[in-house]
Amino acid sequence: MAAQNGTDESGPWLAACDIDQCEGRCCYDGVYLQPGEEAFLRELVQRLPALAAKVPAEFVVDGYWDGEFMGRKTATRPETYSAADFPAHFTRTRCVFGDSRGYCELEKFAREGGQHPWSYKPTTCWMFPLQDEDGAPSTPVSGPEDDPYRTADYPGYASCLPCGRHQTQGGRPWRESLAREVAYLEQATQLPLLGSPGHTVDELLAARAALAAGKKNPA
Repeated sequence: MAAQNGTDESGPWLAACDIDQCEGRCCYDGVYLQPGEEAFLRELVQRLPALAAKVPAEFVVDGYWDGEFMGRKTATRPETYSAADFPAHFTRTRCVFGDSRGYCELEKFAREGGQHPWSYKPTTCWMFPLQDEDGAPSTPVSGPEDDPYRTADYPGYASCLPCGRHQTQGGRPWRESLAREVAYLEQATQLPLLGSPGHTVDELLAARAALAAGKKNPA
């Protein structure tokens, strides 16, 4: 049973993603990649000249948090954000796979080919703000006190985003708000999940070609 303030035992209530309202600020620092995802993206970019033309040669770089190496992540480029509520502690940058409005070129490519919109996206991208525990859906960040990236100098990440912040008005229980993400995660046999679910670049591009030719999608 939901409490009057919009919370229940299952965690926060969240609003749906609205890129036009937030300008894709969740992608301001790029995304950290899981094992295998860098190789997947490199092969994809190599196979798609139109996509390669939209990103720099070094589109995956080393990532650091609070001076500590955290892994490989997508690179960023400077970006102008117009929203007055853009978090002051976020740098005004954007993932190199994001367009000028904040939409993901990887998702756009999938949609244009009639494929699942997350077919080519890194796991952390499509899953956000959902969390997982051993591959099972887990409660998102509930507030600033629960934000793992909150420090004395950095007020937080998910809890500072419209789609990741608990909403006392206009939100829905997170399992409802993130129903697509929960369903997509539950179909995964393992993570990272690339494809719909778990296909190689060859398989995905073959599926795209089959759709273009009016055949059944083999993926």
